[in-house]
Amino acid sequence: MHPQKISPQGTNLVKKFEGLHRVQDDGMVSAYRCVAGVWTCGFGATKGVRSGTKWTKEYCDQRLVDDLNDHGKAVKRHVNVPLTQFQYDALTSFVFNLGEGSFKSSTLLKKLNKGMYDEVPEQLMRWNKARVEGKLVPLNGLTRRRAAEAALFSSDAALPSDEGGSEMPQKVSAAAPKSLAKSKTMAGAGIAGAATAMNEISGQLQGLLPYADSLKVLFLVCAIGGIGLAAYARFKDHSDGVH
Repeated sequence: MHPQKISPQGTNLVKKFEGLHRVQDDGMVSAYRCVAGVWTCGFGATKGVRSGTKWTKEYCDQRLVDDLNDHGKAVKRHVNVPLTQFQYDALTSFVFNLGEGSFKSSTLLKKLNKGMYDEVPEQLMRWNKARVEGKLVPLNGLTRRRAAEAALFSSDAALPSDEGGSEMPQKVSAAAPKSLAKSKTMAGAGIAGAATAMNEISGQLQGLLPYADSLKVLFLVCAIGGIGLAAYARFKDHSDGVH
């Protein structure tokens, strides 16, 4: 139902926005106090970090992956619908940035659990504010991060398999399922219907037009072709989640 861990694409998104601060001349990364006064090291890690903490860059990379997978557990706990890899990545980045509490009480989660995938990007963009001098104001950095998460959520990725925890079954779209009105099923049905109607008209023109019989054959072929297209497309639409 859900991917087992975050992908490299998801990890790189978080790296881009967290940044690696306080890199020393010897290549070690030292701890610092963030704007909230919390000791931080590497890519936004705080657990077990104190004054004097120093990590290698390699450990910073691994610690980020471990921390993201821990935050991914919150996504798995609260999301009750299937997620593609990139949808999972985007939500894990969101939880890593804002915390499990904000996520589990959000309108975003409520809409997602109702299957309203197409509304998630817009909901992500609502979380771009922070308190500055006691007032909630949009921040450029948060706006860019939410936009990147929204874009990742809307990307194509494979759904995880339920069998043995392996990943990569069929290819699916992260966007909302297309409507039947926009599918090839409706196109095929339209062709068949129009051709059948024209076939009836040509029958009524029998004797008035010298080529009426030829028209009847042409329209009959179109009708059969349209029915075939509709049947094939309906089968494909069903496979793609169109009902």
